[in-house]
Amino acid sequence: MRSFIAIGMALVAGCGDNLADDEDLSVPDLATATTLPEPAERLIPKICSTQSWESVRYDAKDSIVRAIPSTTGAAVFMVPKSGGMLRGFQVNGRGDVMGNLEGQKIRSNAMFTDLSAARVDDRLMVGAVIGTQTSVMAIRDDLQDYRELALVDGNFMGTSTMMHVQNTRVTTTGGASGMLTTGFDANWALLGTVVVARSVPVSMTSVAYGNDAMISWSTPTECHVQRLGAGIESARPFACLNGRIAADPATYGGWLVYERDGGIMLSRIVADAQNQIAGELQLVRFGTSPRIAYDGAHYWASYIDARGEVVIGVLDTSGVLHGGAINGTDPLAGAYDVTMIGGSPWVVAIDGSGVGATKICL
Repeated sequence: MRSFIAIGMALVAGCGDNLADDEDLSVPDLATATTLPEPAERLIPKICSTQSWESVRYDAKDSIVRAIPSTTGAAVFMVPKSGGMLRGFQVNGRGDVMGNLEGQKIRSNAMFTDLSAARVDDRLMVGAVIGTQTSVMAIRDDLQDYRELALVDGNFMGTSTMMHVQNTRVTTTGGASGMLTTGFDANWALLGTVVVARSVPVSMTSVAYGNDAMISWSTPTECHVQRLGAGIESARPFACLNGRIAADPATYGGWLVYERDGGIMLSRIVADAQNQIAGELQLVRFGTSPRIAYDGAHYWASYIDARGEVVIGVLDTSGVLHGGAINGTDPLAGAYDVTMIGGSPWVVAIDGSGVGATKICL
């Protein structure tokens, strides 16, 4: 990847994309500060390390990238948006590529256009879209083999391929029939598909929520959030396009980030409230491709700014994003992801310099 410049700044919700020039973006040195800052000011991310995976093969800059934690570090999966094979590679906790340095051709017998991924019960699970259906498959840890569990209806899928809903493993998809759940038993055998909502999505996302699953989807005019096991659905009269959701069952809530009217919006999720979508904030006036991840203590939000660069930071409790842009990381809309490796967020991206990653620390 290109060189990266850390930015120490706060992006205040509702204030737009107030990115300063690079020379004004130094990170405060807390070790030599003469006065202790307020707690919110300590939420200053910095770049800990970068990785350039020049040997990793990919088929198009305009790809979908999904990165998920694994037992050794992370697994990264890619498909071109225009259609093509499923590729993947693994990295260890330091960000070094493991195994085949070019990555693996996992599946080349279909034209996949979108994907999701998860680790469930110590298995790598991937969902890959083929036309109006989604192939749900288990991937071997070395990425050299796969087993297709089902081909289910729906050309949209949850960000997390599979989640637990009580004692059942569940995949969520969306399409012309509405919002669907497909169940799998303890032996990964198909149990069947059920329609959980008739509204037809234009985008959707999902996240594991303890022993439940939380899904969010958008129609052109409405934003929906539903906990599948609890059977509770909430809706708001605005779109929440290309959303991502992160939640913590210990605190009964989380955050939903999404696109609307050219900017990035943020809604708090309150799982024990009558309406689970509790209000709305403008995270930034101009931006695309939001991402969010939870590290067990902090929510990390990210997006692509008006200059085409990835911005990442940590959200405080009021929804203010403390962070900034990673100079030189400028992927296309779907070609980056945020994942946790060793408790720290990593931005994994395909851009003009190839495939690479940046580790962020507080």
